[in-house]
Amino acid sequence: MTAVTAIKGVGEGLGKSLTANGFKTAEAVAKASPAALVKVPRIGKARAAVLITAAKEAIAEKPPAAKPAAAKPAAKRPAAKTSTRRAPAKKPAARRTAPRKTIAAAAAEKRAEEAARKAAEEKAATELAEAKAKKKAKAKAKAEKAAKKLQEMEAVFSKAKDKVKAKTKKDKKKDKKKKADKTDKKKDKKKDKKKDKKKAKK
Repeated sequence: MTAVTAIKGVGEGLGKSLTANGFKTAEAVAKASPAALVKVPRIGKARAAVLITAAKEAIAEKPPAAKPAAAKPAAKRPAAKTSTRRAPAKKPAARRTAPRKTIAAAAAEKRAEEAARKAAEEKAATELAEAKAKKKAKAKAKAEKAAKKLQEMEAVFSKAKDKVKAKTKKDKKKDKKKKADKTDKKKDKKKDKKKDKKKAKK
């Protein structure tokens, strides 16, 4: 069995999360579906596929290293020496791969964080644009309503003004007519007086 931490991109933290969710070996991760791995914290769809591939690679890489170690214990003293010599050789390999795993995991996490940040920024920008558009539409509707009300008021004021003008004209005509009637009556009176005087003279 291959340890979970032998998978490229799996550090101690992620290894614990995988173990806690039932993926205790690299073989278990290799056999798992992306949908099952997504349930583990800090693992998305893209990362799940990468981890499955890395697990298969880790399993494929381990047998050649295990065969020489299993074949040489059969020899007497030389086997013991070679096994003790080769045991330290395995440790540097683990030490070398560990930084790569953590770097790869950090890079993957950084990419995921960057993608999440961009998505959040895009969402915020979209919401802001929608809010601005709504505000603008509301202000436009309000302005149109105010303009319509103003037009209606102006129309009412104009009608009232025209009505007043028409009334004043009518009143002026009446006054003129009255004045004309008065002047006509005066003229008639003067004519009547002149006629009376002429009659008296005769």
